[in-house]
Amino acid sequence: MAIEWIVGHIDMQSFYASVEIASNSRWADRRQLEVDHTDPPLAVTGDPKRRSGIVLAASPTAKHAGVDTAMRLGEALKVCPRLITVRPRMQLYLDVSVRIHETVRMTFPLYEPFSVDECFFALPWPSELFPDPVAVARELRERIWDQFRIRCRIGLAPNKWCAKMANKRAKKTPGGVVWWPKDRVLDELHPLPVTEMWGLRRRAEVLQERFGCQTIGDVARVPVGRLRAVCGVWGEVIHRWANGIDYSDFNPDTMRVPHQGFSNRMTLPRDYYERRDVMVVLLELLDEVCERARRAGQAGRRVGIGMTYEGLTGGFYRAKTIPQPSNRPEELYPTLVALLDRHWDGSGVRAVSVSLDMLMQDTTAIQLSLLEDVPRRKRYWQAVDAVHSRFGETAVMRASSLLPAGQIRERSQKIGGHWA
Repeated sequence: MAIEWIVGHIDMQSFYASVEIASNSRWADRRQLEVDHTDPPLAVTGDPKRRSGIVLAASPTAKHAGVDTAMRLGEALKVCPRLITVRPRMQLYLDVSVRIHETVRMTFPLYEPFSVDECFFALPWPSELFPDPVAVARELRERIWDQFRIRCRIGLAPNKWCAKMANKRAKKTPGGVVWWPKDRVLDELHPLPVTEMWGLRRRAEVLQERFGCQTIGDVARVPVGRLRAVCGVWGEVIHRWANGIDYSDFNPDTMRVPHQGFSNRMTLPRDYYERRDVMVVLLELLDEVCERARRAGQAGRRVGIGMTYEGLTGGFYRAKTIPQPSNRPEELYPTLVALLDRHWDGSGVRAVSVSLDMLMQDTTAIQLSLLEDVPRRKRYWQAVDAVHSRFGETAVMRASSLLPAGQIRERSQKIGGHWA
């Protein structure tokens, strides 16, 4: 029998909430691997005073009661009055994530991180080391439970995309492990609703409305030319996925590859209605994005601004390409302000984002100026970056960040926008 590679996808269940439960012996001692309702009804939420108590993660028991991710705390307490709420501890979650990922990496010959609570692995089959893929996956699942008291689901399939889809089925399967062998992939995949195709987002609606597709099998039967005409290059990808094909390679260094773009987003503690207040936050985010680009030795030609309006509904995202790549805020800020003035309708702003892409190496070219000492300005930003690296981002900051609208002083105490 020819040896083939089986790809696995691991997803930690309700990761933030699970870490909180596992770190408290009062709750952890009562938990059972195969019985979700042995968890307390717990939710990890943002700071109620500053972020309206958005639910970041909820235990299975809380979800069963109606609590959902991104739900406001007040609404969550209405559907589940006995809900236990805790503030996020991002450093703890990152530490646990690193240890779990290392456990997976040390177990299999191929491994690739995907997110803080997800990763891929691959194993050769058949082989003496991995004679039974399902048994191997169950052993890993039990090892993660024994060491970390975190539940996980594992999907096994011939490629990464199908493994991701198999993982969706594993979440609803007793034992938490599902294997789709190569000769059964299409039998398992094609009856599923088109809305369950991972990675489609709104394109699922297009497939339903334009082609009448209700299942993944319906998508597989649409000629690739028609899909390409409507969805562009994504049409070919969708056609491959619907037929169980995915050419994605494994990259263990995926977290260290050159960046394709930089972005930062901030949810504000209240709705901002004044232009000057929005501009303060805009400049703070741009400073962070530019510093990340400089540290990576990259500069970008396209800068973008995104806004979400009051109630976290509505808004816009717009970007503009500039003539020369830059990673300096003073060069990019006027473009952001122009985009703000052109597209903001004056509604209350609750979230702001800034992005920089179309990247190239910062050393590729330097655009000199008759009106400015560009090399000296570059050394200035290198000095600022060095101070931030050694003493923190509030060691040197703009005077505008001292205004009531400024957020950098509080953000500097957080990890990923949340308290450590």
